Amino acid sequence: MALELIVNVVLMIAAVFAFWYVGATMPKSPDSEMGAEQWPQMLLVLLIIAIAYNIFSYFKKNKKEDVKAAFAAFFPGIVRFVKSKLFIGMVLLVVMSLLYEPLGFIVTCPLFMISYGVLLGARKPLPLIISSLVITLVLYIGFSVFLSVMLPRGYVPFLRSAAFFLESIFGR
Repeated sequence: MALELIVNVVLMIAAVFAFWYVGATMPKSPDSEMGAEQWPQMLLVLLIIAIAYNIFSYFKKNKKEDVKAAFAAFFPGIVRFVKSKLFIGMVLLVVMSLLYEPLGFIVTCPLFMISYGVLLGARKPLPLIISSLVITLVLYIGFSVFLSVMLPRGYVPFLRSAAFFLESIFGR
């Protein structure tokens, strides 16, 4: 309940900033036509009105005591969330995205899949490793060969060489 109010306030601040930013950075259009800066600003005004209505509705439907109780339970809820598998999975995803460019797709993808499998409770290491390698290979072929998407090769010399070797096997 408290999170709903916090998210609404943060969204309101972001929408007001975006309204100001669009007006400050976009070139001024002639008065006789709708310019590139006015369309986003109109949508942002609608968003600000909707968020303001949502905040008003929040206080209208919740009693003052309930709001205080929700904020009192908010911080212990954050501690429970940080200890949850969902949060750990989100951290794994951020780590993967940070390692994606320097290590390359060939290394990052199986590492991520193995670590996520362990997080979800996979007990047998051999099937987990084999399945992550097979899925990585299928994803590599699908994106690199069939869709012609350039996947990162990594900056580490031997990892980059391995990526070039795979590209030579499967072709582009």
